[in-house]
Amino acid sequence: MSTSLRTRIRRFFLLGCASGAALLVLAVGQASAATYPGGGSTFTGGAEGWKATPTECKLLGILELLCTTEGTGYDGTVGAPAGSLADKAQIPVSALSLFKAAYIDESPTFTVGAGGSGSLSLSRRFLPGGLVSLTPTFTYTAFLVDKSTNTKQKAITETLEAEAPFATKSGAVSLTAGDTYVVQIEASTTASSLLGLLTETSTNFDNVVVTGPNGTGGNPGEEVPGNNGNNGTDGEGGGNGGAGGVSAARLESLLRSSLVGPAVLKGNKLTVKAKCPAKLKATCALAITGMLSKKKPATTARKAKVKKAKTKSFVLKVKPAALKMVKTKKKLLFKERAKVGKSKATVYKTLKLIRK
Repeated sequence: MSTSLRTRIRRFFLLGCASGAALLVLAVGQASAATYPGGGSTFTGGAEGWKATPTECKLLGILELLCTTEGTGYDGTVGAPAGSLADKAQIPVSALSLFKAAYIDESPTFTVGAGGSGSLSLSRRFLPGGLVSLTPTFTYTAFLVDKSTNTKQKAITETLEAEAPFATKSGAVSLTAGDTYVVQIEASTTASSLLGLLTETSTNFDNVVVTGPNGTGGNPGEEVPGNNGNNGTDGEGGGNGGAGGVSAARLESLLRSSLVGPAVLKGNKLTVKAKCPAKLKATCALAITGMLSKKKPATTARKAKVKKAKTKSFVLKVKPAALKMVKTKKKLLFKERAKVGKSKATVYKTLKLIRK
């Protein structure tokens, strides 16, 4: 065989390998589900671009300005974990009537990369306050609104008639690549009102996420099974992901309940516990860092492997420049990076901070 022929064969072989590698990278990228808006709305540090708009607050058939909606918007104290979008109504009632408060909560816009079947999930809570004995009814419906085509998909609807803690609900949606969307949640509370009643009702939404094709259909926050009402299913979902059968989206979802508070500060050492969720069915490689903000570390990172369903204490060394500020905090943000098989995920969680 001539030298020139051997050279051509070698070049052809190398070109084929490079093309195969490129196709493999593309396939892996396509297998990872995108989550919107911005990776999912956890409300851990603010409203994240969401708008909570009261649309009605009145006693039906009498007057329309006998209640107020102060406090509607971001609530940093309540959530799963703390931080959520709140719809609140304060009700000074002076006559027998039917009370109604209604709201529309809307996410920031986001553009979908890949089209196909996906899911919309959220966590919700209802606190009727003094209306508890007045047969209150809370109803909400979550829509995925395509701004590019002005179409609206109903994903979740539910009616509650009593106090309800945070629980996760999800429903199926269809996505079109390149289209721009928002999530809209229409909610309302009604109750028979009594003479002289003064009360406040509160509805909270947390961990709202739209998951694209090949996703798990899970929620980025606390996972609590339950019936979705008229639409949607309780999705455990499941792309296979990497080794251990877990997708990156599934790993991220389960990690949000991994860190166990409170964190303990003693001198310049910060101790925090992290658990490898049993549902992962594999050992977790975890790295924990205390943070002053999402971009500013307060401690060194500590890495360790944790077996499934086991909990491990991570002792972090607080950086000298951050120690004074950390000592003044009642809560501290933590960054947790995890790897299970070939899947990787990073989440942030705020924990109560105690000193010894």
